[in-house]
Amino acid sequence: MHQFKITQKIKNLDISNIKDNLFHYSYDSKSLRALFKKNISEDDPSYISAYGSFRGEVYENIVYELLMEFAQTEELITRFVVKGPYQDKENKYIKSGLLIDRSSQIVYKSAYKDISEFDALFFTKDSVYFVEMSTSKKTSSLNKRLAKKYALLKMIFPTLQIRALIVLTQGSIGIRNFPDYATVWVTKDLSDEDLIKKIIFSKRNKKNIKTLKPPVHKKFIEALSVRYKKFQYFPTLEWILTKSRSNPKFIVDLKFFSSYKLGLYFDIYTKLYIGYINSEDFAVLYPTFNMSVRDDRVIVTIEKVNQTQLDIVYYAKLTNGVLKRIRLMEDGEASIKDKEPDGFTNAEVRFFMKVLEDKHKLYVKNINFIKDKLFLIKE
Repeated sequence: MHQFKITQKIKNLDISNIKDNLFHYSYDSKSLRALFKKNISEDDPSYISAYGSFRGEVYENIVYELLMEFAQTEELITRFVVKGPYQDKENKYIKSGLLIDRSSQIVYKSAYKDISEFDALFFTKDSVYFVEMSTSKKTSSLNKRLAKKYALLKMIFPTLQIRALIVLTQGSIGIRNFPDYATVWVTKDLSDEDLIKKIIFSKRNKKNIKTLKPPVHKKFIEALSVRYKKFQYFPTLEWILTKSRSNPKFIVDLKFFSSYKLGLYFDIYTKLYIGYINSEDFAVLYPTFNMSVRDDRVIVTIEKVNQTQLDIVYYAKLTNGVLKRIRLMEDGEASIKDKEPDGFTNAEVRFFMKVLEDKHKLYVKNINFIKDKLFLIKE
């Protein structure tokens, strides 16, 4: 793999040529402005959180601007996707696929929801690079997010190598833990407080920001012009259910989940749906279960609960509309969490409540067998 080398200009966050451009990006500064007006102490947790988040936005835009300069002179880069103030506003109305969203970020959207966001995206002759930037010194959560982005890009660019460029600040920990496909750059910290405060209070800091023309160069392209294989979110989930239940020898074909492609699906979706169990049977598995669920169905999934472990996890849509995630632990206890009403999981469960049929019903013996044989699934 080619390892792009960081330039001194990027390493030192030299903004001498691009400073004015930073004021044309869209920022979320309302909460910070309100805190400033209230004279909130800079030691207040609410100020620290809001300011740190805003500082991260400015850092991302600085690195993006410097990457645009880098792309023009780096011979191996063939195409570079423009975003932010360089994006043609008329393309913001596209609802699915690889696009620029209303906040001018590069996203892949399906079923009106963002599957993944990329801080920058560029191409070489045989690869696509996604860029992630962070001012956080802890990198573990960033590292975990890479798997989903990698898997999604592998689906929509099946003939290309998928690479990542990670841009961090000095003092970041866990740099050696990133996967082999990632190149890590380390810059100095963003310490220009005067610049940050000027951007916070800039009158140009509005949603309807001025569109800037990118430098005249054949490498700069809009997301709309990128060719890729479309990834269909819900039809793919239904196909996985159908295939996993189609082997006449097994109630659920666990070997089906062991392919490389299914490993990518686990990274994209986290959980794959295999059927449902009724309330009475679920109470055998979880004796203290006393929730009233819609249609007498508790949906059953095989879920990637961490980077290396799979488990059976249940989703119960209560009659009051609340969606519960239930994972039964080895000690007989249960881990129960409420899922966000507008999140992907709620949308998935609504979809499967309509798709699941009597033939998809599972029984206690089926669940126990599947749980005992999850080790057969090898990524």
